[in-house]
Amino acid sequence: MRGRIMSVIRNAWLGPLDNPRYLKPYALKFNVNGIEKTWELAKTHDSVAILIYNTERKVFVFVRQFRPAVFCKSSAAANVPWNPSSPPTNEFSTEPGKTWELCAGIIDREDTPEEIAKAELYEETGYQVSISDLVKITKLVNGVGTSGAFQHMYYTEVMDKHRVSQGGGLAEEGEVVEVVEVPRNELESFAFDESKPKPPGCMLACLWWLNNHSHLDK
Repeated sequence: MRGRIMSVIRNAWLGPLDNPRYLKPYALKFNVNGIEKTWELAKTHDSVAILIYNTERKVFVFVRQFRPAVFCKSSAAANVPWNPSSPPTNEFSTEPGKTWELCAGIIDREDTPEEIAKAELYEETGYQVSISDLVKITKLVNGVGTSGAFQHMYYTEVMDKHRVSQGGGLAEEGEVVEVVEVPRNELESFAFDESKPKPPGCMLACLWWLNNHSHLDK
């Protein structure tokens, strides 16, 4: 791990969502077999994600960052006040909300998924690759019960010479991304290690690699 580290959050409180930027709640109302239903939905951006393998040192490159949604599902969030009359003075460790993930980003501009994947690789991890270096793994559906957003998943191989900056995300947007590495021979155990919380797409990418490249360990 290196670079800027987010260890605590301060003055935290929960409240209604006003003027959302990235998530738009709405509903689908329909009739099925004579029963009127209302399904609560959220419009979100599609995204990209990249599994990175450093062939020179035989390590996979992941990112670790604070996810407020994960924090709010932890026991630590029980002490975060709801809609207080004035901002509270408090401090919480970010550890309950940190996840291990593929390098990833939302598709929030007109660029192609591959162009956005290339940019996210550089911004988050500091590795600079060409679009031709990206191998498509699959396109999957996230949030099937709420958003149905697509994620375009890629794989790329790098060497140390391709790392031209420290990465860490965009500081001007408040991003704090830790770059972490997992040795190749620990990939399967990492995928199922519950002490390192991760989204299912991260597990899928690990298993894809093991299914397609396991001969390298023989």
